[in-house]
Amino acid sequence: MALTSAAPKNSAGESKNHGTLSTPQLLIGPVDYGTTGQLFDEIRDFLAQHPGLTTDAVLKLSYFSFAILFPECAGIWPFVSVVASDSVGSSLLLRMIACTCLAPLHIGEVTLNSILTLPRLPYPTTMLIDQLAPNKELERVLRIMSRPGGRIVRKGKFHDISFPTLVCTAEPLRDRWIVDQAIHVGLTPTRGSLPLFDRQSLSEFARKLRPKLARYRELNFAKIRDSHFDAPGFTSPTRDIATMLGNAIADDSSLQRCVLVILESQDQEVRIGRTDWIEAIVAEAVLFLSHEGGRSQARVGEITDIVNGILKGRGQNIALDPRAVGHHLRALGIFSVRLNRAGRGIRFTKEIRRKIHRLADAYNVLTPLNQVGCEFCAETTSRTDAPNQPK
Repeated sequence: MALTSAAPKNSAGESKNHGTLSTPQLLIGPVDYGTTGQLFDEIRDFLAQHPGLTTDAVLKLSYFSFAILFPECAGIWPFVSVVASDSVGSSLLLRMIACTCLAPLHIGEVTLNSILTLPRLPYPTTMLIDQLAPNKELERVLRIMSRPGGRIVRKGKFHDISFPTLVCTAEPLRDRWIVDQAIHVGLTPTRGSLPLFDRQSLSEFARKLRPKLARYRELNFAKIRDSHFDAPGFTSPTRDIATMLGNAIADDSSLQRCVLVILESQDQEVRIGRTDWIEAIVAEAVLFLSHEGGRSQARVGEITDIVNGILKGRGQNIALDPRAVGHHLRALGIFSVRLNRAGRGIRFTKEIRRKIHRLADAYNVLTPLNQVGCEFCAETTSRTDAPNQPK
């Protein structure tokens, strides 16, 4: 096979053609990567040399290195958030991660304007953002980047700035929208010396690995595009992350199953975090009222009293008024109606009860769905008790 050098298909100012298989702007020869497991082990063993990475973190980053080869096949944005207080360790990590990307772009603090002025980039480019402290501008950029296929307009031109991304910060990101979509990696400080990777040794590893990655993408693109790995036992968005990582693994079901293991604790954290959302507490309040025997309706004022009672019991120093609770009910898709002289509220029809139970399950409310004799508790738990396994 002759050496080839393909021109890049995309830039930060042009939309991606998701139906086209393009080759990165690299010299690629007939390099055999072996099996998927062998290629995975090569990346894993390399990253494991960083003493600040746990085994779990090494695995997450190894799967990410596969997922970023197929961004046009992913239903969500391939994104890793690394929290690293050790600047020396994080600098080494970013240089090591760059070696596992076909087309890495290592940049410091970013703004939307700077992203929009990027030159044409090879495809698939991976953004490696090294920013000491997260701020609103960074999170604004990440929110826009988190919508694959969505474009923004600037000076009469469409811009698609959704790239696979790894962000390294000294403090955790605060934006819940971004946090829930991230593959979380923590980098622990190391007391001993770091591995002595000089520029030449890292360049040599990248030179050997990238043609293998390009070959893996070329040979498996159709398989990855048509893959149907799933993790139905996870809550969204962890389920979406697991699907993305699992789908990027070709012809190795054991590696696919391992995705479920490394994301299990992250899924639990998402579930626990959701119980503190106001919408979750409102859903819990209406669930409680729907279980009261013989009750056919509830006034917004009654719901408000229950919501504020839950907030107080959990140590949250806030109180909502009925108008605010009504707003959160609408956000949940539960609309109040006029209940004659009793004011506004909700009627517990079968469909509303079913929706309340499904919302309670989705938000993982602390009130268990095990009310004796409740057909909707039984229906909801049977629907969500399926084991986590790939399809």
